Amino acid sequence: MPSTLEKLDKNFVSIELTTGTEEIDEALEQAYHRVVKKINIPGFRKGKVPRRIIEAQYGKGILYEDAVEILVAKKYDEAIKEHGLVPVDQPHFDVVEPFEEGKPFVIKAKVEVLPEVKLGEYKGLKVAKPEVKVTPEQVEERLQSLRERHSELVVSDKKVLEKGDFAIIDFEGFLDGKPFPGGAGQGYTLEIGSGTFIPGFEDAIIGMETGMEREINLTFPEDYHVADLAGKPVVFKVNLREIKVKELPELDGEFAKVLGYESMEQLREELGKRMEEAAIRQRDAAWEEEVVAKAVENATVEISDTLVERQTHRMIHEFEQNLAYQGLTLDSYLKYAEKDLDTVKQEFRPGAEKRVKTDLVIDAIAKAEGLEPTEEEVDAQIEKMLAAYPPKDKAKMEKEMKKPSRRDAVKDALRGEKAVRFVIEQAVAE
Repeated sequence: MPSTLEKLDKNFVSIELTTGTEEIDEALEQAYHRVVKKINIPGFRKGKVPRRIIEAQYGKGILYEDAVEILVAKKYDEAIKEHGLVPVDQPHFDVVEPFEEGKPFVIKAKVEVLPEVKLGEYKGLKVAKPEVKVTPEQVEERLQSLRERHSELVVSDKKVLEKGDFAIIDFEGFLDGKPFPGGAGQGYTLEIGSGTFIPGFEDAIIGMETGMEREINLTFPEDYHVADLAGKPVVFKVNLREIKVKELPELDGEFAKVLGYESMEQLREELGKRMEEAAIRQRDAAWEEEVVAKAVENATVEISDTLVERQTHRMIHEFEQNLAYQGLTLDSYLKYAEKDLDTVKQEFRPGAEKRVKTDLVIDAIAKAEGLEPTEEEVDAQIEKMLAAYPPKDKAKMEKEMKKPSRRDAVKDALRGEKAVRFVIEQAVAE
């Protein structure tokens, strides 16, 4: 029997599921085949006890729980497909008419579904695309950066340390007259004016001469990340071993040859071309992002907390993985940043809301335009993904990618890419 749908607030729907007597009889028979495997009655082999004997000994109600479970799952799945719904959470069921042989069984399912997207303008969007021009001044700035990268630190014959110099120092810090962990270094290179050390340290050693020792009285900042040192007065003993200065190469033919060019003229020309190409790529990427953002902005959709919370969780998981690549854990980050997990979740929430809305709108555009990837395109994408794995892991991943859920995920991603490309190709650059 067909179901009836009622739309509720906040992306919830109520579905009334009615089961006819024939379906009830079928469910009871299926329930019997489940239950009979668990019952032992003397005189019968296990699994072979007739249904009438079970019902006579235990009552007909012994089959009801399994029959209801079978019916509810079947009718709910049919209703979801019938109405084209995509649930985002587990349903809640209420009985309207109780389960009873010979009578219709009626229940209501309340469930949150994907929100309806009302698309706005997404074809022919007009977005400004500024002209890209690399000036000679920008090229010279990049050349100066190249000089910096190819500079060398050389020992200076200077006797007195000045701002901008590089001090080679031995140092040791003392708290209450005792050395503290992490407070010492030998042959440490410190750029004076870089702000690498705690405030006051670099200024205090300006004017030292090579070979000189000096005691510095400082106080760690109140917000210092090591709690045992935060706000505490300490003494540093510093020995200036050497003074080094940065020696920059001359911008001449020799420098150009080091970088693989015949002359400075060729270097400037090629550098300008590469800078322009990079600027164009960056401009185009920003333009495409703005086009998609405009299509999303033009759409109307009520985003649910369930989807946002789920996306926030995924983003925090991604953040945790990025921390792991740096040798950190989420707990250590929270401790260092002096934050709790709830604060981090709130920081991620605006981005999660934006991502959820974007995904919903892009999916709606794909459906509106019939942008569906072919099976061949899905196969090709899977092969591309598998190629990234080393041979020892490829067989395992091939088996994993054959799962319908993984294949559907690839298909969804390709559908989204097609929709994004469609919006971008339809856009007009101003």
